[in-house]
Amino acid sequence: MKKSGWLALSGIISFSLLISTIPLYEFTLWGMDCGEYIYYTYKWVETGGAYLSIDGWANAYPFFPGMFILGGGFHLLSGIDLIRSMMFIPVVISALSPLFVFLIVYRVMDDWRPGILSAFLFTTLPPLIYGYSNPRPETLGFFLMLLVLSLNITSLERHKKTVLPIVIAFGSLIITHHLSTYFLILFFFGGVAVSKLWRRNEWPLDVLRTRLLLFFMVSTFLYWIFYSIPFGKGRIEGTLGFTSYTIVFLPFVSLIILEILTRIRRRFDIVLSIDFHKEDIRSFLIFFAFVFLLIIPVVISMTLGTLPVRDIELGTTILLYLPMVFLGLFTVSSRKIIKPLKEGPTLIGWFFFIIISMIVGFISQSSSLLPMRQFTFFLLIISFLFGIGVFHFHEVVFNPKGRKRKTLALGAVIMILVVFLIPLSYPSQEMAGGFTEGVESEDMEAAFWMKHSTSGKIAADHRISGALFSVSNQEMTWTDGDDMYFSENFSKAIADLENNNVSYIMWDEEMKKGAAIEPGQNPEPLNRTLLERYEKEFHIVYKSEEVVVYSVNYESF
Repeated sequence: MKKSGWLALSGIISFSLLISTIPLYEFTLWGMDCGEYIYYTYKWVETGGAYLSIDGWANAYPFFPGMFILGGGFHLLSGIDLIRSMMFIPVVISALSPLFVFLIVYRVMDDWRPGILSAFLFTTLPPLIYGYSNPRPETLGFFLMLLVLSLNITSLERHKKTVLPIVIAFGSLIITHHLSTYFLILFFFGGVAVSKLWRRNEWPLDVLRTRLLLFFMVSTFLYWIFYSIPFGKGRIEGTLGFTSYTIVFLPFVSLIILEILTRIRRRFDIVLSIDFHKEDIRSFLIFFAFVFLLIIPVVISMTLGTLPVRDIELGTTILLYLPMVFLGLFTVSSRKIIKPLKEGPTLIGWFFFIIISMIVGFISQSSSLLPMRQFTFFLLIISFLFGIGVFHFHEVVFNPKGRKRKTLALGAVIMILVVFLIPLSYPSQEMAGGFTEGVESEDMEAAFWMKHSTSGKIAADHRISGALFSVSNQEMTWTDGDDMYFSENFSKAIADLENNNVSYIMWDEEMKKGAAIEPGQNPEPLNRTLLERYEKEFHIVYKSEEVVVYSVNYESF
């Protein structure tokens, strides 16, 4: 690789580290669920081992302690405050992920230039920037998943001893995040399935990957069923409707079926002849337009309706991300070059199996496999195809004469990415439909005060409840009642407070702009008239520039 390539890659990694950590400097806590993770890390440090008592609102968290062990371990070794350790370490590690994107495409194409393009797109996509700036298990899990995929593509064929670091990385992943583990298995299965069905003769690497896949699936299901019991019972039995331990047979059944299909395909030499190899502007534009027309109804539906995850509405804000959709469509050019590549079937398998997973999630409405939850993993595959597609389009289809034109064309792509996408990475509360995930220092000061000065149930939204839980494990309302927050009728609000046995109410300025009682709801501004009535009727026990806490006295009513 040329010196310019190393400089570009270094710049991409540096940029990834910078932009991923921006919210961590502005807020004390960043991420609606981070309070839960901090609490369990505190308990891990306090008890000296995995804390398996379920105190919070997500009963599977304690059984996936990978991020808690990492953040707590760094805190113990470095002496850095635990909250700072938990906020930064997973995000900083995840910010190195563009390196794996680069390595995978570099290995697949045997050319560093498309790898740079893929890594650059991956680093600048707002959903990936925003999602993995959150210090959560998925942030670390996504990194570990990419590490395993990278070792699988770049080293496994040449160095069989790569199996050992793959197994170690997978072991770290399985105890960290269940959804990332699922997608690793999905990608492995997709890659192996398409590769075996694609090739007319057995490829030795497919045999090794099949063995690894069997190990991944069996160990994952055993962990979910016999260790992470709340997850195994709730997600496997609740979603699939049969006894959880029976899923252990799935790896053997699926691989036997795949082997039978492979033997049939090779015996009868079944070939699907698809000619995607016209290399001219006209064929590219036709295919580009065809894919664009398929996407338009989806964009219109999301603009006029809700996102495919509960009932969240963003409205015309969605249209701001059209440049990202436009750039993503350049992946269509990758179809002309992937087919003859040695790892081409692997990438095709990854792409088609995640599409299948998104369709299954949409039909089943599974809380784990809703399309929006799969979107970041989908964008990962799009990043791979983007670098390959843009490079092919630039070099073969567009093929400008002269070095200056080529440089200007690539510069235009970079400008579109920077100018249009980066500002959308952390949208304002107004642009994000009322959402905010940041907890400021004044909120945390109030949370610590309440830990030492109050007892009883506290009314707050999901975000503030997380902050309170992180330091005090106090009982919050966050899923109970809407009247206490949004009712125009003061009597209804009081009845709601009393029914939920609330002793204190805590607001901050962000809640006045938009409060999400549950994470799948659109935030609504708190009722101003109700707030004024609370201020008049209740006793203020804590007040700062941003935060106010009321003590509720029912005897007055």
